[in-house]
Amino acid sequence: MNELSDLHNQWLDGARLPNVHFLMNDYVDVIAGQHLGELGSVVSIYQFEPTPCYVVETETGKDIVVAESEIQIANS
Repeated sequence: MNELSDLHNQWLDGARLPNVHFLMNDYVDVIAGQHLGELGSVVSIYQFEPTPCYVVETETGKDIVVAESEIQIANS
């Protein structure tokens, strides 16, 4: 396996990786960017470099890709 696949598998297994702040199923609020105001759950990591980006399934059922800097854990 290559390094990227290894990182992705570690992330899927719930490992805390350096410079990657969100985990699978974290419920997040989009606080910046074109999807501002959306709420949803992290369902995958899209890229690790140069900055982590995630796939978030929104409450309306659509998948969006957002940078780590554009989301925060949602208040429950």
